[in-house]
Amino acid sequence: KGDTAVVENITDGSGEVILNVPFDFLKPYVLKAFYKGFSIYEIELLRLENKAIIHLDLYDLTVEVKDELDLIPGLNVRPVITSSEMSDPLEIEPDDILLGKYLFKNLPAAPYEIHVSYGGFSDKKTIDIPEDGDFISMKFSARFDLGVELFNSRGEAIQNDDKEIDIIRGGRTIYDSIASDKTVTLPPGIYTIKVYSEDKLIGIKTIELTSDKSVKIVTVIEPVLPVLVTWLVLIFIGEAIVLLLIKKISLNTFLKIIAMSLIVISVFQPWWVLSASNDVADKTSEMFIAPQAMVDTITYKNTPYLELATIPEVFTDFLGVLLFIVCSGFVLLGISFIPNIILKRRYSTILISASILFLIIVVLGFSFGMSRISEITLGELQGEGLLDVMLPNGETIHMASSWGLGIGFYLCIFAAIITIVAGILDYVRKEEGWPKALLRKKILKF
Repeated sequence: KGDTAVVENITDGSGEVILNVPFDFLKPYVLKAFYKGFSIYEIELLRLENKAIIHLDLYDLTVEVKDELDLIPGLNVRPVITSSEMSDPLEIEPDDILLGKYLFKNLPAAPYEIHVSYGGFSDKKTIDIPEDGDFISMKFSARFDLGVELFNSRGEAIQNDDKEIDIIRGGRTIYDSIASDKTVTLPPGIYTIKVYSEDKLIGIKTIELTSDKSVKIVTVIEPVLPVLVTWLVLIFIGEAIVLLLIKKISLNTFLKIIAMSLIVISVFQPWWVLSASNDVADKTSEMFIAPQAMVDTITYKNTPYLELATIPEVFTDFLGVLLFIVCSGFVLLGISFIPNIILKRRYSTILISASILFLIIVVLGFSFGMSRISEITLGELQGEGLLDVMLPNGETIHMASSWGLGIGFYLCIFAAIITIVAGILDYVRKEEGWPKALLRKKILKF
């Protein structure tokens, strides 16, 4: 009466609500009732009337949502419903009953709109309750682009021309033997991508597609260049040893050749390595400076799963600078032959100084940079202990692990030390006729 009084109450289970209001012969009361946004009752009460009975038919509705592959959506897309007949518009949310099925309880008879949305995608369906029954199925139309980039076992991009891929979801093959450079459009969900070359499985990865995505898949393909260069360098070292033994080259020249050879090999070897294993699986991580990448390999059920590790972009840029420094050392050694051959002079001081600088920059630079990366997850640059490793099936297990600097790093350091020795020999040989002249001076002095 007069001003509106809002009373919110819920029945005690018997369906009865008792309201205590003052009695007034002069002014009538208007009773209004609302349920889930609907105005379900409005009547003026008589003076002596103390009971109002509201009859309300309520219905349950089950909504099943599937994507365009007729599978359960790979996203949380809980539908909501609303009605144009609501006096106080609101969205009614369901209870989850099964994957992809949702239950709306106790709905008044009315026309409704069912809404399913995610990001920029929205689907709706109009129904009448109870005329359209208690079960509704609707499609979720969201689709995203999926592209594939292939890499070899060292993290270098490779051509996709002769590679084919299968795309699998929930044990069902969605695409079979399609070109790996083809972009496909798929509903959101969890997919397994298998890459084949001449019917041989060379790469596998499971991804969750929730937006347009280009997936990087590391394959087991070994690059030819590192193996070829390493063997050529080893053959070259063997020839240098023969030339030294038959006295066709000096010890100084031989040391420079060895140093240059080790630098070349070091570029293609891992500079940091982690090894972990247990009875279930094995894991290795290798960081390279050419290319600037870290590759994780997990061998599970005799199948290798390779992945490009996520490292800060600033560190990959730093590895590029480090590669430039290593190559500069190689060029420096090559240039050092020019004055010896053409000018018949040796610039030992420059060579020694540059070699020492090269050694310091490589050792401190890589050690410091890699230490900062290791501290985030491992706590130290080199060490051992138990690590939690996630398997391809999503299970996390403990593995006994060890990690530290790799052979590429040590080869580069060894090359720098050999360079210093070669520089010292250059400095000592500046004495004309050494060692004869040096011995002659000592004899005369005696």
